[in-house]
Amino acid sequence: MPRCGSAPACHEGWTCPSAARCNAGRKYGRTVRIKRELDLRRFPPIPRATQQFERLYKGRTAVERVNARLKIFWGADDGNIVGPRRFHAFLAAVLVVHAGLATLLASSPRRDGPLGQLRLSAIAQKLRARRSA
Repeated sequence: MPRCGSAPACHEGWTCPSAARCNAGRKYGRTVRIKRELDLRRFPPIPRATQQFERLYKGRTAVERVNARLKIFWGADDGNIVGPRRFHAFLAAVLVVHAGLATLLASSPRRDGPLGQLRLSAIAQKLRARRSA
């Protein structure tokens, strides 16, 4: 039986009966091109390991953290709120509380210690300037 070249099975010493037909003189073996539209999960429109993908993925993880906070801490998915109007009102109230707490946290003075060396964000700098003025 012919050996199959450098295919993964051949690395373990296995032989393939279709090796001559698939490899046909190629060093690597048979390759098949898959259209990106057929498998968007493996071939996303923005290639992985690029700066644009990493920047967008950071935003996605931030959104997922907020969603988890809504579900776990605030209990948005407990099923206790019936009706879409009440549910949307509940989520709006929770997001207003989140915005208020974020503003309060951004405007609070930094403590001394290892975390006191962090730079303030642009929003926190403007809030601090407004408070002192």
